[in-house]
Amino acid sequence: MPPLHAMLLRAMPVFFWLSLALVTVLALMPGPAVPHALLFWDKAQHSLAFAVLAISGCLAFPNNLRCLCLGLITHGAVIEILQSALCRTRYGEVSDWLADGLGVLIGLWLYKKWIRYHA
Repeated sequence: MPPLHAMLLRAMPVFFWLSLALVTVLALMPGPAVPHALLFWDKAQHSLAFAVLAISGCLAFPNNLRCLCLGLITHGAVIEILQSALCRTRYGEVSDWLADGLGVLIGLWLYKKWIRYHA
């Protein structure tokens, strides 16, 4: 395995946890505080964020894919509940949670494709 590749894989747990924290903070920020560069189609944001979380999580924790994916889907649901309970300018939506789940599935699929290609 090339040294750069190995170094990137070793850094993946840190990248995953930082990304999870960033996604959570952005999801719970008041709507007007979200940077304008991040304002594009809401469902695409959810799917893209959770696909990145899934890919980085799969690379970081390849022996726990089931727990990782279930945890990310649960985290998406918790975010939607917290948006409804804590945020005055945001509200939770089942469709956002479904977009999160779709992102997790896409991320898992891409990870499995990558593993097959590099095996």
